[in-house]
Amino acid sequence: MTLKTDKTDNTVRSGGSTAAGTSSAAPRLVAGLWTVVLRLAVPVLIVIAWWAVSQTEITGLFVPTPAEAVQTFWDEFVVGDAVVTHTVPSLVRALVGLGVAIVVGIAVGVALGTSTILTGLFQPLVHLGRSLPSPALLGVFFLLFGVGDAPKIFLIAFAVVWPILLNTIDGVGAVGEVRAQAAQVFRIPAHRVLTMIVLPGAAPKIFAGIRTSMSYSLIMMIISELQRSENGLGYLLVQAQRNFDFGTFFAVLIMLVIIGVVFNLVFKAIERRVLAWHRGVTDQHD
Repeated sequence: MTLKTDKTDNTVRSGGSTAAGTSSAAPRLVAGLWTVVLRLAVPVLIVIAWWAVSQTEITGLFVPTPAEAVQTFWDEFVVGDAVVTHTVPSLVRALVGLGVAIVVGIAVGVALGTSTILTGLFQPLVHLGRSLPSPALLGVFFLLFGVGDAPKIFLIAFAVVWPILLNTIDGVGAVGEVRAQAAQVFRIPAHRVLTMIVLPGAAPKIFAGIRTSMSYSLIMMIISELQRSENGLGYLLVQAQRNFDFGTFFAVLIMLVIIGVVFNLVFKAIERRVLAWHRGVTDQHD
């Protein structure tokens, strides 16, 4: 009798745990589906609005249907050579310019953030530089660096360096005097203070600045290719506009959307891996 009772109890417990697991899995499934619906709602509405605009008598002359734009994208970027001819050169310019901005912004930001004297000397120059309209300086960069990729890369770097620089200064300043004094008490070498205390403490704000600069680099990539270019997505946009090739125009916009999404996913993966320690500390404090 005791053995039967134990088996009955085990059966009831296993059944109860299964029911509890099922009941807890259902809300998670509903929440996941609701998240997917919310993320797809705006893109679907945009496509519907796009299709509606393309059906009108006047704007339909200039706006192709989504199906026509996707077909042109397939012909130009998948079957054709637009990826090699235009997309790759644009991405190289954007990534090189962003890389230069990251190196310069972090290096100068650490120097200014750790020295009050340097901050006082160069802070007016920093605010002057970030207030300049970068697109308007395109001609100046062509004058300084000639034609080719150099003026485009340096224009992108100049335009996107400011969020990284300012966030690095702010992040380094937020590390705090307590940590700096602790490093002095334990006689930690300066290079280890920089690599083990200052940069990790400022990393969250640095990554926030890089995220802003990354999206801005795509905008400047297009602007830098509007003049004196022989390839690139910006050049392709101008040629499509001049030839009234609106299918290609919208196909380029689709490619830019894809590039932006891929950039964001890759950046989030890198940020999640590098700042895993910061997430753990934040969760503990929460």
